[in-house]
Amino acid sequence: MKTRNPLRSAGTALLAGVLALAATPALATDIYFRSFSTAAAMGPPADDYGVKLASITDLTLGPAGRVNFVKLPGIPAVPSQFKGDIVAAVGAGAIGGGFDAAYNSGSELNKTWGFLFNSGVPFGPGFDEYLGFLFGKSVDDGQRSGLELLQSILDANNRNVVVLPIVGNAEQLSGYFYEPIGDAGSTKGIGLAGLCQRNWTLRYLPPGEYTLNRACDDLVARGVIPAKNLKFIAPIPGGGSLVDAVKNGYLQGFEFATPLDDVSQLFNTADNPGTVGIRYVHFPGWQQQFLITWMIVNKQVWNSLSLAQQTLAYSVARDHVLSSYGENMRQQGAALKYILDVNRYDADPNNDMVLVKWPKADQELMIQSTIAMLNDRANDPALPSGDRTDYKTVLEALRKYVATTDIYWDDRKVESKIRFDGWTNSSGEAWQGKNAAK
Repeated sequence: MKTRNPLRSAGTALLAGVLALAATPALATDIYFRSFSTAAAMGPPADDYGVKLASITDLTLGPAGRVNFVKLPGIPAVPSQFKGDIVAAVGAGAIGGGFDAAYNSGSELNKTWGFLFNSGVPFGPGFDEYLGFLFGKSVDDGQRSGLELLQSILDANNRNVVVLPIVGNAEQLSGYFYEPIGDAGSTKGIGLAGLCQRNWTLRYLPPGEYTLNRACDDLVARGVIPAKNLKFIAPIPGGGSLVDAVKNGYLQGFEFATPLDDVSQLFNTADNPGTVGIRYVHFPGWQQQFLITWMIVNKQVWNSLSLAQQTLAYSVARDHVLSSYGENMRQQGAALKYILDVNRYDADPNNDMVLVKWPKADQELMIQSTIAMLNDRANDPALPSGDRTDYKTVLEALRKYVATTDIYWDDRKVESKIRFDGWTNSSGEAWQGKNAAK
């Protein structure tokens, strides 16, 4: 069966879809997918993509042309024969013992370079800036998009999948710890140097983990600290409660996701980060300024769709990246306020949540460590050579994109602290909420 390109321009694709519809009647299709998260701004929006696509395909193609992505119950384990490789499991399809589709973190696209399509790089492009790389003609001197580059790499490696970005998410919080990294009122921050020397085990996902590890190693190499004691654990998808892990002494801190996700996953039981001692919650989300998550579809399943169905699946996916981002962004302020207030009125000031900023000097050190980590990764012998080649291709494409656009990014934004400053409506009500950590 001939493989169709799902990433053609919107105008051409829509016209082709109409022509294909006239030539080949569509058939209603349910595609069952494996999800990886129930967090509020990640899991439910993936379900919403399936509902939205079903509605639009039903409206435009008729009930016989409906396409619906349906979530499998729970978070099914990746069958052992695929050795944790979700792309391989989808490439095999349900008929081969895997899955016909999977909604998953972009990092799972490839262990070496997948994070570049998931959350970019620490201190790198923000969400809107990254969209220029992903959807704009940003690669090969305007010949193709970052999304087309991704699909071409998967095709060249015979992965037998089509990938669709379907959910956009906002900046994360950057860690719940026993002690503040920056100053928290009268409590002196321990700084990056103090963090590196703490005998703590953290759950801190790549690429943020890579940057922190490298930053600590750099401080040791320069003689700033005598040794690095900080350790990290590998996350297990669908694993146990992070709060319980702290309570039971297995972890001494972690980052999870956005305030909205954190409320749904960390503040949903009697215990929360504050009640188990890690009451200092940090910003900015330097380790992840956005999150784009993906629907991975088996190619035979994808090719069973008509061209019109494929076109709508892709177009709705692109639309849903934006609409899901907008929907979760509108809730982040209220979610952060909930986190900061959750223990405030229980008569125990020792569990009150405190918002803390990473010191600027430490951020600058970590930027340098990020750059070194990214460059060194291209030659890391622990990584498969073919994946390193692909990594260098993606990283260089992203670097060129940033290099051509950075002159605009540097100065385009109004400083956050003065936006809406002092604004009131005609009744004297303030536009801007006051944040004690600013």
